[in-house]
Amino acid sequence: MFKISFSLAAGLILLSGCAHHRAEPRTLKIAVNEIYCTETACACVHDVASRSYDPFLNQLAETGIQLEFTYFIEPYQLEEALLSGQYDGVLSKPWLALRLQESAGADFERVADLLDPGNNGWLSGIVIVPADSAIQSLEELTGKRVVIGEAESYEKHQAALRLFETRKIKPTGIETRASCGENIGELLDGHADAAVISDYALSADCAVDFANPEDFRTLEHTEKIPLTSLMINRNKVSGRQVQQLKKSLLTLSGNPADEALLSKGFIAPVPWNPPELKETP
Repeated sequence: MFKISFSLAAGLILLSGCAHHRAEPRTLKIAVNEIYCTETACACVHDVASRSYDPFLNQLAETGIQLEFTYFIEPYQLEEALLSGQYDGVLSKPWLALRLQESAGADFERVADLLDPGNNGWLSGIVIVPADSAIQSLEELTGKRVVIGEAESYEKHQAALRLFETRKIKPTGIETRASCGENIGELLDGHADAAVISDYALSADCAVDFANPEDFRTLEHTEKIPLTSLMINRNKVSGRQVQQLKKSLLTLSGNPADEALLSKGFIAPVPWNPPELKETP
């Protein structure tokens, strides 16, 4: 776990009607688990996961927005942090936080989405088979063994199950594993006929240590969902602070790409309302 804080003496400047209103100075504590961040990614993928937030947080502080990032390498560490109630927000895959709202007593609002190094803001699961597999289509997985992700990994669990249901595919058995690496391992060891992994797994995940993209074929993608979002707990942070944060994030992002962020940075959050939640911000 790593912690970096950027603060200014000046308070947060907000607009109230036609008059300026100075809020009490406050630092928002943000828990971070992010694919391309060098502080949270495995060292084996630091050639592609080299994102640093320091310069951007310095720029953000100059606008009066003070954020303190605490980095968590493993998703379960992030989960423990959110359940502790110590944080005002989170930067991660949206589902990691949204699924914990009730347990954490939180109301997470997606303030902005973060683009990947290709300036893509979407994520999906991919259904893969070995390159030499006789299986050529998704429909052929009926009666086959499939391994998917666990419930905290939306793109390779809920989205995968919905894909199979929609296409009326009934594997002999569906097993779950905790990581893309484990899913790929089950496939390579012959314990599964197909595996569902995150679409970045063969280029920006620890699986690169033992798996080559050319050794697999993709049968299908699951539905697209937001890749990474900055979410703020509205039970702890005022609406005016949230709006000022969003405005500053979008103002500082754009063209040209931010070298440290590896992309153009933040964009307005794309709509996403997973049916597994009664209500999603």
